[in-house]
Amino acid sequence: MTLEAIEGAAEAQGPRILEFAHMVLQVGDIEAAKHFYLDLLGLTPRRAIPLADGRPVVPFQQGIALTSGNPGKPLQIDHLAFKVSNVRALAQRLKTARVRFFNDLHDGPLGLTIYVADPDGNKVELFEQGMKASDQPAGA
Repeated sequence: MTLEAIEGAAEAQGPRILEFAHMVLQVGDIEAAKHFYLDLLGLTPRRAIPLADGRPVVPFQQGIALTSGNPGKPLQIDHLAFKVSNVRALAQRLKTARVRFFNDLHDGPLGLTIYVADPDGNKVELFEQGMKASDQPAGA
């Protein structure tokens, strides 16, 4: 079946999800979370659209936004995952910043992977697609 046929069949079935748009993550300390996602991970900020209830929001082009709230009550997310470039250098940056690691560099299903905790303890997966632990780092 062709892609056009699949899309046509889906349209005939009625309303459906078209794409993931964004996720708003509640955090305990918005400045600490902003530092982690912006300065340490390098997400790209975008213009903020105020939340209807007046809470501050820090949105990123990569599809997540931060707001103040009660993180972890109840726990609703297993982990966030981001495809990155140069995961080895990013891991070193996070270690220097004393970020907590769940798993150090390892071969994951999507590539060379680390799992770290954001300031609220959310698990964040960072992977470099197509890389393996046995691959030589760039410039080595």
